[in-house]
Amino acid sequence: MKDLLNEKLKAYRSLGPVLPEARKWLEDSNLWMLLYTVLCQRGVRIEKKTLVDILAGRIMEDVHIDLYGFCFRLRDVYKDMISAVEMQASLNTKMLDGWYQDLLEPDGPVHRKDNAVVYDIGFIPCHFNEIDQRMDRLFKSMAAVTGGALRAAELQMGIINIYAYGADSITMALLAAAYALLEAGIPLASYPVSEDEYRRLMSACINDGNEEPFLNMHYRSLVNRLETVLQVWREAAEPAES
Repeated sequence: MKDLLNEKLKAYRSLGPVLPEARKWLEDSNLWMLLYTVLCQRGVRIEKKTLVDILAGRIMEDVHIDLYGFCFRLRDVYKDMISAVEMQASLNTKMLDGWYQDLLEPDGPVHRKDNAVVYDIGFIPCHFNEIDQRMDRLFKSMAAVTGGALRAAELQMGIINIYAYGADSITMALLAAAYALLEAGIPLASYPVSEDEYRRLMSACINDGNEEPFLNMHYRSLVNRLETVLQVWREAAEPAES
């Protein structure tokens, strides 16, 4: 699957300039993909079309006002991520902690202050006093990971294993992964797995050391996304000058 992903990435990066509308579509759809995946892994079942309507400011009676707030806050975080990528900023704990506060908890402690068992994944994370050191070590280790797609996967596994943000650790792991993909110029994708299945895949990584099922799912989602983007890109290619 990784070879197929590299093949799709090569094709994507070899295409010439495209119309501005296509680039705007890619930026908007990256946000839709990120928001959809984050919400699914937070147990919120929603259609992508509904997210598009929310971000467009359309009022829907069956959508709670809190969901609007979450979507708009994540949109602001996404814009901050784009700015950080443009400034070539390497992801670090301070950046991720800031996004946590912007999205989820403006006041109070950022990292967990307990050592509870994570029952839905089935493991005991490190002592909370070790979180800062292990997070810093994780981000520094990413410099040695080749390729944005693999880095995105390793960040997810690493952040969830540390469980720095308690019950919101998966959300923050997905944001970190999204940043790694944006930094590498890879379109964001939505994961085609349920909340329970994602946790089963992560449990296999953390408890059994079996990363292959998760990596295959991760790469497959990126391949599917690239196939769509390639189709749009080819249709939106700027006409050659005569």
